[in-house]
Amino acid sequence: MASPAARRLARVRASLGEHDLEGLLVSHRANVRYLTGFSGSSGWLILDDARALFITDGRYETQAAEELPDDAGFELVVLRNGALAGLVEQAARSFAGRRIGFESAYLSFREWARLAEDGVAVDWKPVSGIVEGQRSAKDADEVTAIRRAGAIAARALTEMLSVIEPGVRESEIAAQLEYGMRRLGAEGAAFETIVASGPRTALPHAATGEREIRDGDLLLIDFGARWQGYNSDMTRTFVVGVPNPRQQEVYDLVLAAQEAAGAALREGVSGQTVDAAARAVFAAAGVEERFPHSTGHGLGLEVHEGPRLARRSEELLRPAMVVTVEPGLYFPGWGGVRIEDNLLVTPDGSEALVRLDKSRLGSLPL
Repeated sequence: MASPAARRLARVRASLGEHDLEGLLVSHRANVRYLTGFSGSSGWLILDDARALFITDGRYETQAAEELPDDAGFELVVLRNGALAGLVEQAARSFAGRRIGFESAYLSFREWARLAEDGVAVDWKPVSGIVEGQRSAKDADEVTAIRRAGAIAARALTEMLSVIEPGVRESEIAAQLEYGMRRLGAEGAAFETIVASGPRTALPHAATGEREIRDGDLLLIDFGARWQGYNSDMTRTFVVGVPNPRQQEVYDLVLAAQEAAGAALREGVSGQTVDAAARAVFAAAGVEERFPHSTGHGLGLEVHEGPRLARRSEELLRPAMVVTVEPGLYFPGWGGVRIEDNLLVTPDGSEALVRLDKSRLGSLPL
């Protein structure tokens, strides 16, 4: 059976003609990993219909030799002096006269200027989305990795909740959660863990701070684990003590919106359709203006990737896409609630990749 890298390279090569290209320079780290399996921080891939040069520096010579699969036909080039200059030299030598695309969203101006300087006999063309389009639908191994990352995060959260009590700082909760994910096998946190309490839960992307938890606080935790390069991304909202009526009302609205978006999620619908399903719940309650962000995003090698579940997202969902569904309501000076799950798109609907209770507003014991 062909390796994932070999299969993915074949698909990218088959798509080059659609973009009027003869080859592609891949520089974005997630795209390089997707196509090669290389997990280091310095690597470039240049390919055409016959060759695939993987270019790195001496720090990664052994690692690249171990991680690049034999059946994909990679030629390993190790640069000793000046990675960018060496890359240009290799491109000119191996792909002279060819029309080669480069990932314009990720190449710096300095790098572009070096590629485009006089004397480099390559016809460079800016492109975007070629590899990302392949990445948006996951294969079975990718889904397994995301599911594992989610299971690690969910277990770490469950085990960590017992440490929460009045007087504990937000930063302590985040540290305990991230330690728990590491202890359970994660490569690390998928992103900087968000722990917000009390009025600070009204900040959708609050930075974890030193505020001490208090009795009656809303407590919002946005977290994820990374496993074999793949990420999970979940949010749960709790109350320290017993929820008051307003807290319960807001929570119930957010849960209803999340369930409505999840019910709309299936093959062939657009991202804006899923987003609209969540907003309709909030609009009926007269609070849509308190939902300032999109309903969700794709998830995989990056925490935020395609597709988007947003007002203007016309992309149609395909089976095996993995997305977050994360509506929220935020009231300045009072607080906010967000609930987020990771869902796999299927022909008939969706599948939750992690089971983590959200049926009620979690009440943490004092």
